[in-house]
This record gives sequence, structure tokens and C-alpha cells, in this order.
Amino acid sequence: MNLLTIIKIGWRNVWRNRSRSTVVVLSVIMGLYGGLLILSLMFALNDQRMDNAINTYLANIQVHDSRFAEEYSLDQFIDDHEPIDEMLSKDKRVKAYSKRVIINGMLSNSTGSHGVTVLGVNPDTDINVSNVKSKIIEGNYFKSTKNNTMLIGEKLAGKLNLRLRSKGVITFQDLNGDITSLLFRVEGIFKSGNSIFDNNNIIVNQKTIYNNIPDLKGFHEIAIITIEDGLTDSLKKDLQVLNGNYKVESWDEIAVELAYANKTMSSFLYIFMLIVLFGLSFGIINTMLMAILERKKELGMLMSIGMTRYYVFLMICSETIFLSLIAIPFGVLISYITINYFGIEGIDLSVVQSGLENFGVGSVIYLKLPNEYYFNISVMVILISFLSSIFPAIRALKINPVEATK
Repeated sequence: MNLLTIIKIGWRNVWRNRSRSTVVVLSVIMGLYGGLLILSLMFALNDQRMDNAINTYLANIQVHDSRFAEEYSLDQFIDDHEPIDEMLSKDKRVKAYSKRVIINGMLSNSTGSHGVTVLGVNPDTDINVSNVKSKIIEGNYFKSTKNNTMLIGEKLAGKLNLRLRSKGVITFQDLNGDITSLLFRVEGIFKSGNSIFDNNNIIVNQKTIYNNIPDLKGFHEIAIITIEDGLTDSLKKDLQVLNGNYKVESWDEIAVELAYANKTMSSFLYIFMLIVLFGLSFGIINTMLMAILERKKELGMLMSIGMTRYYVFLMICSETIFLSLIAIPFGVLISYITINYFGIEGIDLSVVQSGLENFGVGSVIYLKLPNEYYFNISVMVILISFLSSIFPAIRALKINPVEATK
């Protein structure tokens, strides 16, 4: 008797009780299907949260004056920004960049007041760096011919009872340290999907800031979007060499908690799937133990005619692995089709919209799962199946051939 014969016997034993084998196969398929769907949902939530942050306000790289990054003072703008302009305009790694003015102040009206960060942007360049224009739900994106207009987040607008054409006063310290107040009118209301950003930021045309603060000549921030994420680190290093007074930070250095969640996501997904498969393994163990008890006399007979315990062990293990090998293609295929479908159509989770916005994502989730996860999870299923077969196989080895054949 050789190994190939043992494998053939194991395959035939799988189909001796079709009902029981079908139940095991279906349980593996459903466990794999449910696990992969939950993995894709978790991955999509994290991925959309990261993309939303980068494409709304973080960008891939931000450049500040080293002093501004510590104090956020109005007079600490980027000195001598012409060299960085020249470099970014010619560098093929750069998809787009925009220079911004940043003011920390207080937005007030008759309803109340709220601390805000005022982003002074050039509308023509900032639309290539930030997706705020596409997030406008009321009004327009700097189409008004009037001066002193602003874009405000829906959450902040609701808190201060601001509507289109409502007025609000922004109070801040000017370059001399004096308290200055500017009156702005709401031109547009945006909803980025990140409630923290919407609640603490307003956007104005930087020309308005320059007109009202003639002494302000520079920029506080340069936001840069790269062609692809893999080029961020190399571009960052080149920008740091360009001028020692620059503080160049990639998005993962600015949003540390977001970067940490992104780095640990892969490990968390595998741990979660391992827990799912571990629970599934109890069903496999129970089924194989029942099969061994039913075939106790048969196993005793095989041992009596010369089948070694080693081959008995391999036969039991092969039966369990065959059940998994049958289930894996179906489970992966169904999961792949479902994930691709909802990756295009999306899943509307408006019922928990407020919670998702606090997390930093929108109400529609587009499922996503990299292809390597399908392969890695399939290998995990085979491994768990093999481990699940060890205990039943050991029980089979303890069978006494003389007693079993009586």
C-alpha cells in the first residue's frame, strides 16, 4: 500500500456519506464567505477613511516653515518659496500642489461662536489637491463675484445655524498681535464625510485674506499630491534637502493615529479570520469524530490486514483536507463576485451615517479586498483543516483492532 492509494481511499471516504460531507462543505463555504465579506468591509472602511483624509485636507505631503509647525503663528510663513515652486512644477512625481494660508481664529454670529481653522486657498489650484468642491451640498465653490465669501462644513453650519448668504465674523490675531475681525458670507456648505474636519474648518479665497491683511505676503502651507503613494517618501526626502527651514511631513506623520490604524489593519484582519476559522474547526472536528466512531469496525479491519497507523493517520487527514479543497473554490468565487459587485454599487449605511462620519468615512461603503488576501486566507483554511483532523486521527489510532472487529 502506497501514499497514492491512501489518498484515493480518503477521497472515496468523503463521498460515502454525502449528506454529512455536504454539510461540512457548506459550513466551510459559508464561514469563508462571511469571513471574507467582513474582512472586505473592514478593509474598505479603513481605506476610505485614509483616502478621504488625504484627498480632503491632508494631501500626501505638507510643507511648512519649521516655526509654524510648532506655534501656528500668522507671521511664520514659508520664506523663499520660489525654489520649491520651481521644483514641484517640474517634478514628474507631483500630480498637483497648492499653497495655502492658515489662520486660527473664532467664528461668531448671533447664535454663538466656535474655534475654527481658516484655510485660505487658491480655488484654481486647490481643486486639484482637495475634493471639497465635489463635496458641496449647497451653494457654489467660489463662483460669487462678491468678496469675503466662505465655505463651511455642514456640521459647523448646523451648530451656528448658518445658511447660504448668512454672515459670520472671524476673529483672529493679525501679524502685529492685534485682534482683528473680518465679516464673511456663506457661499457654500460642504459635507466631506469627516465630521471632525467639517466641524472645525472653513475655507476662504486667499485673495480675500491678502486684501484684508496687506502685510501678509507669503504662504503657511504647501499641500502636495503625488502620482502614486509609493513616491511620497522619495519626494519628501528631496524637499527636505532643498531648504533646511522647511518642515516636510508625509500624511502618516501628520495623522499618526490614521497611519497606525493603516499599518495594523492587515494583522488585525488575519487575526479576525483566524478566530472565525478556529470556530469553524470545532464543527470539522465533531464531524470527523462521528465518522470515525461509525467506521470503528472498518478501521480495525484495515489495521488487522496490515495498514499501518501512519497510513491511517494520513487517510483521516486527507479526508478533512479534501472537504476544505472542495469548499475553498466555491467560497472564494462567491466572495469575489459579491465584493466586486458591492465595490461598484456600494453599500448604503445611512442608518449609521453619523457614526461613520465621526470615524471619517461617508455613508456609502465600497467593498474592497486585495487579491493576496484570497490566497492567504485559502492557505489558512487548508492549514486549519489539517490541524482539525489531528485530534480525530489520533482517536482513530487508539482503536484496538481486535476489539473493533468483534
